[in-house]
Amino acid sequence: MENSPQFETIATETGEIITRERRYAVYLRGVIGRAGCRNRMPLTIRNISARGLKGECAYPPRPNDEVEIELPGIGAIAGHVRWGDGIAIGISFDGPIDPTLAFTRNRPGVRRSGLFAAH
Repeated sequence: MENSPQFETIATETGEIITRERRYAVYLRGVIGRAGCRNRMPLTIRNISARGLKGECAYPPRPNDEVEIELPGIGAIAGHVRWGDGIAIGISFDGPIDPTLAFTRNRPGVRRSGLFAAH
């Protein structure tokens, strides 16, 4: 993927058909912190796309806060909090990413529960 988003067509609750950027339902662990601040906390990622994610953390930043996120397989990403409900937050990345890198199975050095390392 060349940092270009993939799209999917879905039906809304009202039956309207829309095209939106493809979102991947995941359960990943990352780290989040406000931009320029050294304090970090765990972030559970529930879905991810080329331009953003939905996650959960104990003390979520407020909407419009600039954040820095560390994602497995991707590294550091800058973004902004778009919305929050007290635990869950929506983050918009400052630039597109390839979200499939975050959950690609055969990354070197990555161990997943239920899989054995080839030693």
